[in-house]
Amino acid sequence: MRIATRWGLFAPLVAAMLVTGCAHGPKAGPGLGGPVKKPTAATSLTLDPTRIRAGEDPLTGLDGYDADDLFALGYDAFQREDLALSVLLYERLIEEFPGDPNVLPARYNLGLALEKDGSLEEAMAAFQGYVDAAAQLLPQEAAETLVRIAMLLQRLGRIEESRAPLDRALAETLLVLPERWEAQILYTVVTAAEGRFDRAEWNIKAIGRALRKRSIRDGDRFPFQSAMMWYHVGVVFRMRAASHSLDRVDDLALLEKNLEMKARDLLEARQHFKRCLKHMVAAWSGPAALALGGVYEDFRRDLLAAPKPSQLDAEHGGVYQELLEATTGRFLERAALDYRDVLRDAQRFQLEVAWVMSIEDALARCEKLLAELSKAASPAGQESVPAETVEVP
Repeated sequence: MRIATRWGLFAPLVAAMLVTGCAHGPKAGPGLGGPVKKPTAATSLTLDPTRIRAGEDPLTGLDGYDADDLFALGYDAFQREDLALSVLLYERLIEEFPGDPNVLPARYNLGLALEKDGSLEEAMAAFQGYVDAAAQLLPQEAAETLVRIAMLLQRLGRIEESRAPLDRALAETLLVLPERWEAQILYTVVTAAEGRFDRAEWNIKAIGRALRKRSIRDGDRFPFQSAMMWYHVGVVFRMRAASHSLDRVDDLALLEKNLEMKARDLLEARQHFKRCLKHMVAAWSGPAALALGGVYEDFRRDLLAAPKPSQLDAEHGGVYQELLEATTGRFLERAALDYRDVLRDAQRFQLEVAWVMSIEDALARCEKLLAELSKAASPAGQESVPAETVEVP
């Protein structure tokens, strides 16, 4: 037999994948808007003393300050994108003035600053602190923040853990549209993680229809929720692509079918990530931009992880793997091209700093692997043996 009998299945799919590709205000849903400016509900006022320093305080630049000063400085730092300073100021406010009305919105703003800085675990802890404090006083805002926690859990790949905050948020009767849509969109990912991909796809498209219907009826636009929806449609297709196993390499008919389904779903995911990017909503442009190239990396990784045909001995198995590595290198090239394109247009897509850094890391990873493939290639002038002519006894 020849290696090409199995590699031949990969070649048309490689070509198809390469040809089809291309280059809050006070109330906030996941990723929406900026920090809260002031307490959002009346609370009992506890007078905390002004902190007087012996000389200028290095953090605030003041000889004395109170909770209002720290809140205002933290808010201004956030607006200037000085996220590390914003975090320190809000943390000091919470620690030194625990009874002040500013503490509740400071907890929320602290979560925003940590999230935007890429510290997701710490952000979730801050948001949970807000939820615990606001559950009775501000149940709607607490429910919306639970949706945000679920979104961060999913970003970390902890999909099953996101179920509990979503269940709690959706059970809150004060959670209204469009925030309820956001929770429902995230819940489709939970459904997909259970392997119910058709149900997840149907649910999220139903949300899209409801969104469009409301937009037509009321004349309102929902760019945040629309971008979020398209991104998560892409996520569902990407998850379904991952579910198509390539383990049965000796069953050529099954392998061909699974390869076709995997390629189809990954290409479908790419189209939805592109739709998300067209909305130019900062909160979702970042994950969509990263996922766009990630689709190609997914396909290459899955091909390389598939077991070798059992009929190959060690020598020919090595040749098979080398051919697979070299040919699927084209997916790395396309992923790198996607990453470069979105980084070049980072300002137009309103990519946040943490996402720019993640995309730069992904590009560096692709470039490193491409350099290794180039180094491992045959010496200049030596013709590589085409896959079609490599015979295996």
